[in-house]
Amino acid sequence: MNFSTTFSIALIIFFHCAAAAQKSDQVNLVPNPGFEKFSDEPSGWYYSGKDFSRVSLYWTSATAASPDLYAPKVVVPESWKPAGFGSTKSYEGKSHAGITVYGCDNGKPHCREYIEVQLTEPLVTGQRYAFTCMLSHLQKSVTVKNIQLAFSKNEIDEGTNEPLFLQPSLSLDRWIPSDGKWYRWTGQFIASDASSFLLIGNFNTDADSQIKLPSRSNLRFGYYYIDLVRLFKIPPILNTPASESPLSTFIPKAGEIVTLSRIYFEYDRTDFMPQALIQLKQLLAFIKQHPGMKIEVIGHTDIAGTTTYNQDLSERRSGAVVKWLINKGIKQDRLKSSGKGSSIPLSTNETSIGRSLNRRVEIKVISL
Repeated sequence: MNFSTTFSIALIIFFHCAAAAQKSDQVNLVPNPGFEKFSDEPSGWYYSGKDFSRVSLYWTSATAASPDLYAPKVVVPESWKPAGFGSTKSYEGKSHAGITVYGCDNGKPHCREYIEVQLTEPLVTGQRYAFTCMLSHLQKSVTVKNIQLAFSKNEIDEGTNEPLFLQPSLSLDRWIPSDGKWYRWTGQFIASDASSFLLIGNFNTDADSQIKLPSRSNLRFGYYYIDLVRLFKIPPILNTPASESPLSTFIPKAGEIVTLSRIYFEYDRTDFMPQALIQLKQLLAFIKQHPGMKIEVIGHTDIAGTTTYNQDLSERRSGAVVKWLINKGIKQDRLKSSGKGSSIPLSTNETSIGRSLNRRVEIKVISL
């Protein structure tokens, strides 16, 4: 089967999935799919994962390696331009991302880069999903077939630039031509669990990756641009299980504390992530059920950052929760906010899962 035939089949699958999604009135579960929205002004270049996470709204780097964000005000360093970085225009809009997916055995720093985003809702176990995104190959780099889609229940934020070895839900099934054009990657999978975070990258070693070396270049790493990431359900649509809430079994008493670990915040900020609204609405309903209750909202962070910074961030985040509740009609005199920074961890700060548990909001009952 030649590439033209394969590509035509892929297009048929995509349009079938798109039509099914439209018929069932489903929407894209990936927020900011084209990387057009920013948490911070995009400028300069990206030398660490924190740079990318700080700028791109909702999207983060899963490791310390640095995915790239291409936007109108981003200037590619002169030393990188001869390799072709930044020469590809966005497929749609004015921004797109870029990741390195191969090159560890050749000693390239940040030889694996992964972009990660929290979905607007968790996956439903047993539900069939369709995935699409646009890919373009950096022409002078190694062509790599092993670009993959994976999911995680918890946010991954490894502090090193080492590769991740996750079990992919979907793998690219063909070679993307090295001609600087955009090509659509499509596929389907059935969710095996209720994961909330989507990751794109190469989860294989260099030795296990299928590659083609460039014919007229000495670049020994593989690099791809990514744009317009989409994920949606394919009928029949399964019922979404009700989100479990610790508030459902919490009996409020003065001095008692309940932990809310799913009020998610944008990286290093007080802006809420899409799924934060699920638990915020549960908190709002709980407060309304107890009209005489007064509470204190307590913010906690992980150990990343200085003690002073974490203290300030935890206070601002608890303040954001209080502000949201006030905007929803809760009287200000019933609410108090405070922060504990990273001083009271629930788990180890040595692992990604542990740090995610430590980033939390607690509700303390002041009086009933």
